[in-house]
Amino acid sequence: MRYASLLLALAILPQGALAGPDLTGTIPIIDDSFSDGFNRYDGKSGLWSTDGRNGGIMTNAAEAVFLDTGILAPEADALLPPLRVLTDDGLSLRSARLPDALLPMVREYMQANGQGNRADKVKYGTARITTAQTWSQTYGYFEIEARMPRGKGRWPAFWMTFAGNGWPPEIDVFEAYGAGLDSPTPKDGTFNTAVFFDALDADGNPTQSVDVENPFAADPAPRLKKQGKRDIFKFTQLNNQTDLDANIYDEFNVYAALWTPEEITFYFGKTRETLKEIFKTPTPDDLKLPMVIIANDQFTARGGFWSPRPEAIDRVLDPENDFRIRRITVRALEPETILSMADGDSPYSDADSVILDTPGDDVIAPGGGFDIIRLSGGSNEIRLSRGRAQKIIEGFDADDVIELEGYPFTDSEDALTRLTQVGPDVWLPSGSDPSWPHTVILRDLQVEDVRPEQLRVRWSEALHSWHGEAGDSKRPQIDADGDGLLESPFQGAWFNDKGKPVRMIGTEAPDRFMIGNPGSTIEVAAGRGLDQVETWIPYSLPRDITYAIARRPGLELRASASDTRLETRADRVTLSGGTGDDLYVIAPEAARTRLRLGGGNDRIRGLKSGDVIEVLPADLAWRSKWQLTTLPHGLEVRFAEGRSLLIEGGTEAAFLDALEAGN
Repeated sequence: MRYASLLLALAILPQGALAGPDLTGTIPIIDDSFSDGFNRYDGKSGLWSTDGRNGGIMTNAAEAVFLDTGILAPEADALLPPLRVLTDDGLSLRSARLPDALLPMVREYMQANGQGNRADKVKYGTARITTAQTWSQTYGYFEIEARMPRGKGRWPAFWMTFAGNGWPPEIDVFEAYGAGLDSPTPKDGTFNTAVFFDALDADGNPTQSVDVENPFAADPAPRLKKQGKRDIFKFTQLNNQTDLDANIYDEFNVYAALWTPEEITFYFGKTRETLKEIFKTPTPDDLKLPMVIIANDQFTARGGFWSPRPEAIDRVLDPENDFRIRRITVRALEPETILSMADGDSPYSDADSVILDTPGDDVIAPGGGFDIIRLSGGSNEIRLSRGRAQKIIEGFDADDVIELEGYPFTDSEDALTRLTQVGPDVWLPSGSDPSWPHTVILRDLQVEDVRPEQLRVRWSEALHSWHGEAGDSKRPQIDADGDGLLESPFQGAWFNDKGKPVRMIGTEAPDRFMIGNPGSTIEVAAGRGLDQVETWIPYSLPRDITYAIARRPGLELRASASDTRLETRADRVTLSGGTGDDLYVIAPEAARTRLRLGGGNDRIRGLKSGDVIEVLPADLAWRSKWQLTTLPHGLEVRFAEGRSLLIEGGTEAAFLDALEAGN
């Protein structure tokens, strides 16, 4: 293994002389000193988010919420104390008392977002930055150079948490405690390092082993924390600045963690060059999933924990007594699997891979893993489908094109506006949904070097904002008054006819329409292409909707005249294409799907045994002229000029079986 030599070296070092991190086999992702400003993600472009997933703003402290400008209404921003400030010495994250005039707006937002039961306790605002909208990774190196605030109740942290829904897993690089200003507290000068895990996998099923001990600790058993009916486990260590010959409040120090498939090792030092290991744990099963990165301040002054006088709180919340971040560095493990197209390897793999092209022109369609695509020349087409894992492209130049399928972009110009300069690289973020952020990185490139025609947008799919934003748009709009009309005051609405004939009028943002009655109609603005229909009845898509999902067995779903994405998540569904280029998606749980191809250049994803393909009679008549070509990412069938079919991951035998069953 890559880390075998590192483990051996650590094993033979004397106590107190443990080495710093060995970053062999890691690649740079983020190295942000904030010297060029704060690169905030604004919903389209940027790196760091300051709001939370699902619109949540509640912290772990009963009286504090995470806030920044742009989260509440503009009139609230005018009242908000500065909580995130750029300084000559890095990024300042602060906590502050919220003005009385602002509190009703905060509480109204929390009520709309399902946090209203705690809204009346809120008194303070605090700051965070996170990659929840832009980046997640499994394993790697995570480092922060920072100075801690003083004062009882302050609670800064640098940590990672699960990129999907739910908690844990979690890795705390540090979670520090503010020292008492006038008299010491038991936690003065201390910070925690910790690993949290449980038995639930990414789908919420109890499949993961928690039978793990820490052989590197004096007490190897994990601590058990009961959360309702769930058992949460953690390995943790409380570290003291005195033992580390450091001052975490007056000086900047470096805190880091190296997370590998085998172990998680924590480091501390006055500088990057003086880092030394301070704690280590094995890697539980739960910590083998992608995580997002978070740095935040917190503050609590609630009764029972601490009931200070107002003047004491003012001293703790002095803006100069901040959580000051000088630099954040993130590196990823370079995948060990090498796929060389010149040697005949297919890049269509769900394993994390380094993909090497050929010297000529290539079509490269990677699978669902974390992939690094290394281009060496030629005119290349990289076909990407939006998923959970990130993609990095090296050597991208003026002759190359990226096809972006399933991304929340309306067209190439829209994709171009989302490009973000992050150090020497260009990032193309596509947000989270509201979990699993996805970004494409173009190495060693400038934003101005990318032309719109190099970003080819296909079969767009909107983010499910109706699940992720605060407000009533998180709940379906129904015809409660029985007038047969559905409109929404919220952009990005969710409509449900509940099986009754309803006229649904869409908004300017992507909408979700749930259809259960043939008398229901949909009216949307022309040309957006990001609305979504889910149907429980046979349905023909209106022209300006190009994405639909069949939800009930046995129905037929028919494409519009535009390029359409048709999907089934039920058995025995018929997906009927139109004259455009159509994408047919068969979910893993769906069986015996019938695909009726229309005109254009179509694509099939998820074809399995028992599915049926019907081709146009005109194409079938020229069967002897068809050209079948096995490509690295599937089977291509050319029926005639301008008429083709690509079966992702498919074989000639699978195509012929499905064809014979349908024709």
